[in-house]
Amino acid sequence: MAFEQHDIATLGFFSWAVPENCLTGDEMFARLYGFTLDQVLNGVTAEEVIARIIPGDRERVAFETHSAILTGVAGLITYTAFDGTEHRHLGSIGRCLRDIDGVPSFYTGTVFERPDRRASLPEFPGHNVVPLRHAHRSDVPKS
Repeated sequence: MAFEQHDIATLGFFSWAVPENCLTGDEMFARLYGFTLDQVLNGVTAEEVIARIIPGDRERVAFETHSAILTGVAGLITYTAFDGTEHRHLGSIGRCLRDIDGVPSFYTGTVFERPDRRASLPEFPGHNVVPLRHAHRSDVPKS
């Protein structure tokens, strides 16, 4: 995925103090994930951010983030987040920095919306889980 000029308008910046699990960000970061600015200025946990990524993408993002913490290699991750009302296709570029002893300390980066690459996802009011219909014995096909 190429980084494009129109992505600059939606750049949100964040810094995550890994040992304390405290992630802070700017106004755009808050908007992209559906947090209030006060929430991200005071700090949210990585779990609170990951919880806003849709199932299916969530596991991959958690794995890739964990790998980046262990290796220190910068990376680009794309995924879809759901802020409670809207799905957003996002890209995130970041790197985990280490202290003088080589211990992972700060994960810093940016997140941006890719509106031209929005996933065509079904919209469900208030959540992103497909409601299930209870089955009845009469629903089972006869053999």
